[in-house]
Amino acid sequence: MSEPALIKVSFSFYPQDMSVLADRVTGLQRAGLKVREATLLRALVYGTPPAEMFAHAVLLAAAYAKKSGPREEDYVAGRPTVDLPAAHVKKLDTVADELARKHIVIANRAFIVRAILRASPPGRELVPLLRDFMEKFPNKPRGLSKLRLEQKARARGRN
Repeated sequence: MSEPALIKVSFSFYPQDMSVLADRVTGLQRAGLKVREATLLRALVYGTPPAEMFAHAVLLAAAYAKKSGPREEDYVAGRPTVDLPAAHVKKLDTVADELARKHIVIANRAFIVRAILRASPPGRELVPLLRDFMEKFPNKPRGLSKLRLEQKARARGRN
């Protein structure tokens, strides 16, 4: 059976978000996990329950409301892009809809992911979540690396 299609989603991140993301990835790598930024973001979306996403978004919205002037000091510093299963995209959209319905903040997927990223614990504490995520959603080679693996497999079969 074919796997469900993934949806490519980009998030606008500010310098603070990029810094937190790099810090979490470094902590995970020091803990012995080979992860990239996209893997961490996908794992956070996967492992954070909607109620928790909602709570972190409310706290970020409250912090922005207390601040005079613009919400962020700098411009967007990065746009990480990840492939998410449709169920995870729906989870983010449901939280965004709930925030709007309750007149808390007009949020989008990026706002919610920024909120859960900023609230995430240091890298080492994320290890169990990442291991669980990587077990359920293993990396699959694509592109050139996939072709090379297929060539190696064919070469081994001939020997």
